[in-house]
Amino acid sequence: MIEDTELARLRQGCYRVLSAGYGRPSVTRVEQIGAGVAALAAMGLDSFAYAPSVWAWVTALQGTPIGMVATEHVRLFGSGVDGALVAPVESQRLGVNLHGDPARYAARIEDVMRRAGVELRNDDKPPDHLLVELELASALCGAEAADRAAGGDGSRWLEMQRELIDVMTRWIPGFASEVADRDTCGALAALAAATEAFVIHESDMLRLLLAETRGGSR
Repeated sequence: MIEDTELARLRQGCYRVLSAGYGRPSVTRVEQIGAGVAALAAMGLDSFAYAPSVWAWVTALQGTPIGMVATEHVRLFGSGVDGALVAPVESQRLGVNLHGDPARYAARIEDVMRRAGVELRNDDKPPDHLLVELELASALCGAEAADRAAGGDGSRWLEMQRELIDVMTRWIPGFASEVADRDTCGALAALAAATEAFVIHESDMLRLLLAETRGGSR
């Protein structure tokens, strides 16, 4: 069994590594992702059902020429004249631009950041971009781990994590399916599949962790 604090650290690392996958591809980034997943394995990654999809992503990423990954990353996720082909942006998956949804979804994420005391700067991405949301979830897990290490139950941070994940589970599966249909290199489809597997697992994990804190057990 992984203790609560170590579990929060493992989850923090998973969010961080997946977030890196949505950044600009480079040889250095691929190396960092590989090292990050190896570190997660030492923390107990393989104890969880989503682990095979994470390893499959790393294998696909390391086995694909970086130029091909970079080109496909721009084609699928990059903003062009007509926008991204498969936008990893919450408001574009769930909202309607004409109704002002981008601002509403961005404000929701910014509110979580404000309450958590987290400041994430990524000038070329909106707050509801998947990369930013994963980074925010990672920061919340880090705060949960620190709270638990200090004797707390992490419930405040778990509740904010659930605010993010409850909405992400509504659009990540469809996003992953579209990436799988359109990706021509395989690495990004594997990333989206790993993201889906982890987010769905997190939804279940958060329910269990919150039930545990409400029941008063540690």
